[in-house]
Amino acid sequence: MNCILCIDIGTSRIKTALIDEQGGMLATHSERIERANSPDTQDALIWRQTTLRLLKEISEESEKFKPLAISLTGNMHALLGVGNDGSPVADAILWCSNCSAGESRELIRKYPGFAKKYGNLPAPVFTLPKMLQCARQNPEIYGKTKFFLQPKDDIGYFLTGTFATDSSDASGMMPFLPDERCWDFDMIRELGLDPEKFPEVLESADVRGTLKKEIAEAAGLPEGLPVICGAGDLATAALGCGASGNVLSLTLGTAGQLLASGPRGHWHDLPGKLFVFSHADPEYDLFLGSVPGGGFSYEWEAKQRNLSMEEFFHLAEEAELKEDLPVYLPYLLGRGAPYMDYIPSAKWSGIAAKHSLSDLCKSTVFGPLAALRQSADLLSKLTGQKYESVVLQSLACREPAVRETASALFPQKKQMPENTEASLLGAAIIGMTAMKIYPDMDHAISKMVHSKTLPDSSSELKNAAGKLFDRYLAEADKI
Repeated sequence: MNCILCIDIGTSRIKTALIDEQGGMLATHSERIERANSPDTQDALIWRQTTLRLLKEISEESEKFKPLAISLTGNMHALLGVGNDGSPVADAILWCSNCSAGESRELIRKYPGFAKKYGNLPAPVFTLPKMLQCARQNPEIYGKTKFFLQPKDDIGYFLTGTFATDSSDASGMMPFLPDERCWDFDMIRELGLDPEKFPEVLESADVRGTLKKEIAEAAGLPEGLPVICGAGDLATAALGCGASGNVLSLTLGTAGQLLASGPRGHWHDLPGKLFVFSHADPEYDLFLGSVPGGGFSYEWEAKQRNLSMEEFFHLAEEAELKEDLPVYLPYLLGRGAPYMDYIPSAKWSGIAAKHSLSDLCKSTVFGPLAALRQSADLLSKLTGQKYESVVLQSLACREPAVRETASALFPQKKQMPENTEASLLGAAIIGMTAMKIYPDMDHAISKMVHSKTLPDSSSELKNAAGKLFDRYLAEADKI
């Protein structure tokens, strides 16, 4: 049986899995990892140590199933410098850090056409502003750095001894040209940065190297096992939930995310409204609409009401979806797309004496979904693409209150995936393509991603959701 050994370097958990050519999860192991000295930094040596332990744990299953290759994914937009010997020169600064807000504002002011050229505004979540801050405020760390790497690429180096990245992670580092899929070295030099610190860019399905002897022996894996370049977790999540062509993907973690793809070069009307990245699949670009506090809003509201998450979702499920519910704007961490501001501005509107606690819980569920529906509508308008299905990907979407609200709000056909580990599955799709089990990623998706179609909502619920959504848009535009 053909299978791929996949590694996912998350911000809170590292996961490994063996996934077969039909998308079946043969084995999986994971371990929670702690932050380093603050909520937005991490010790990359912990990534390496944890990965090695997990590879040891999965080695017995790998003996049985004999993986064709290792494929990598991980969280995006971090800043990790490694020295000449490959060791981290400092803790990694994660995407959620706001430490480079000043550099971000400076880039936006100095280069008003930045987003039109590179796909995104240089927000603090991305790597480039962090890199500029490092060069200016920590010149010793900057000087010691041989390459700046992303989490999956640090593990790629650890396993193979080869420094490289892929187009999806590079497009989140910046400055990277989406159409040409290469670094803009002229801009890098203009910014006073060293082009030599930017690693080689490979395609996601390229082999970045083979497993080193010492790692193979320590992990109990075959020496020389191919290690596929892989992709950032946004790209692998899109692949793993089948968000290709006319399919959208909706996820509610800490943030709420709406993922989609489109043919290369059709992104030029999106910058400043939605995020644009290079996709793991070289035939496509990757689009993202995001509300930063999407799923976090559920936890926050439950805590304010002294409810457990189970109680919160139960109350939300009990409430009727009505057009006169209060409007909740889930901007606890900023508005995100399409406004592209990150100033906290959450608010309630229209609360009346008749509204119950269940109504407030239902409205809280509705708010982040409405923000993502707004991104979906804008995406269709700007790209001209008609999206026919939306995959409800995250575990939160398995809550009846979330699933049924999304079903009423989104006009597309709703689907629920069988595999909730989209990033790992996406890494396997890349791996199967790299090893020529499938001719391209679209074929791999058709064989490896499985989902069921959910029942449609009644016309009454759709009508109520539509009117509440109109009220939501009106309130959102007032901020």
